[in-house]
Amino acid sequence: MASEPLDSVTVDHARSASPVRSPTVAAGIDPAQRDRWRWFQRGLPYISVLVFLGVWQVVGDHIDPILLATPVNTAKAFWDLLTSGQLGPAFGSAMADLGIGYGLAVVVGVVVGILMGRSRTAERVLNPYVNFFQATPLIALVPLIVIWFGVGLEARVAVTFMLAIWSIIINTATGVKETPDALIDVGRVYKLSRLQLVSRVALPHAVPSIFAGLRIALGKALIGMVIAQMEVSVSGLGGLIINYGNAFKTAYLLAAVFTASLVGMIAAALLEVLRRWWFPWTTNDDRNLW
Repeated sequence: MASEPLDSVTVDHARSASPVRSPTVAAGIDPAQRDRWRWFQRGLPYISVLVFLGVWQVVGDHIDPILLATPVNTAKAFWDLLTSGQLGPAFGSAMADLGIGYGLAVVVGVVVGILMGRSRTAERVLNPYVNFFQATPLIALVPLIVIWFGVGLEARVAVTFMLAIWSIIINTATGVKETPDALIDVGRVYKLSRLQLVSRVALPHAVPSIFAGLRIALGKALIGMVIAQMEVSVSGLGGLIINYGNAFKTAYLLAAVFTASLVGMIAAALLEVLRRWWFPWTTNDDRNLW
């Protein structure tokens, strides 16, 4: 027997019996409460910084200023360095050393990492050296670098490069190596060359791992830059740190340290902008976190 069409009354009754609820209503979450929670989450970093500065100020007021300068005195020292003309050239020197050394490490590290990730022979040949230098306290090689390159820009760039490159190589090789075989097989079905397989299949898959290595290497490069400026030529931000440290001017010392951290924050922000710009598909802000 043929089924009869549902009339409007039956349809309305079915809709009222099983209403379609939005995910927010179904979960019992008030939209206004959710918006307030989002604003609180966005403001949480600023609240944390304010609390930290407040505690630091209170503790610093009860400690010898040689041992710990307060945020207020550090800010005054920062302004003094800025207006006296010391901070600008030091900041520019730090950005130049970090940019050149880190940039070279990125280029060389990604290329070597791709080679190790796609070639078993290259991995077997290069892996002992990567493991050796990754485990070596490279700061101990600074005197040798000074002997090789002198005390100028080349030596500072070399120290920055040496500390940064190994994390990039390891993460890039790991990301490329973990490309699923199914994706490689699809590329071969479409008759992609070996270079095209790397550029169109392996590299896009390895982007999150590569950028994780870049973030780690950026921190190491910043350390290398400061060490080089302190130990190689006593210039830039490293020179300010060591000079004011020797003079027991803690406020000026902390101002120079925070400026070095500012260099790292700017570089990390630029790296994040490049990631979002070039690889927007790696960004996922809709995750269900705590």
